[in-house]
Amino acid sequence: MLARNLLRHTCLATLLASPLLATAAPSTEPLFSVGLLGAYDKFKFEGGSESDKEHLGQGGVFATFGNKLTAESGFIYQIGAEAKYGKKNDNKLKEAQADLDLGWRAALDARNFVDVTVGGGYSWTRFEPEINDLDTRLTYKSPFAKAALGYNHQFDASTLRVEVGARRSIDGRARLKVDDFGSDSVDMKDRTNPYAEVTLLMNQQGGMPVQAGVYYTRTEYKLDEDSDVADNNKLKRDEFGFKVGLAF
Repeated sequence: MLARNLLRHTCLATLLASPLLATAAPSTEPLFSVGLLGAYDKFKFEGGSESDKEHLGQGGVFATFGNKLTAESGFIYQIGAEAKYGKKNDNKLKEAQADLDLGWRAALDARNFVDVTVGGGYSWTRFEPEINDLDTRLTYKSPFAKAALGYNHQFDASTLRVEVGARRSIDGRARLKVDDFGSDSVDMKDRTNPYAEVTLLMNQQGGMPVQAGVYYTRTEYKLDEDSDVADNNKLKRDEFGFKVGLAF
């Protein structure tokens, strides 16, 4: 009788626990994510004793592929790209960026993980101001290197990621072109620009995981010339944004 009751209780506990066991560990496979993004940019130009401020909203799309949000320990990677567009008072801002992250993750316990990533990418920005009906284009291009520290917390069906790092622009170049007047190019100084982002991957065990997050970036532009004008002029940019998309 005792053996039969023990067997019955063991079978019952196994049956009750099996669904929990099946859903306790989210998939660690890489994900392809695609979605929409929005951003609010604050610009501050400093020239000697004078300064000027401007702000602009942007919208765009993004796509990523990798296991940075899903891997538990070991090698992690992610490749991503995004494009943005903004317009204010006939002034247009177009941007695109692509980057690759490679890193290593270690487990603190069953639900908490830390990682270090390095990588690089390329950014492209075009500003088209409305100046006396002239077709004017200011284009900035720059490769960059990046490094970051990350932290992942794994819930039952979702993952929270916090990442803090910096991008180092390398050999950036700006080109100003005005129709009927010609064009000119200048080198830009290498700058280290910090960023931070928080991402939540939800419904990992469902048919369609959802990815949402917010981010902040600080970018500084300065001419690479030995002159009083170059030393005293720079443009600072603070960008606050969000991303929402689906993961496959």
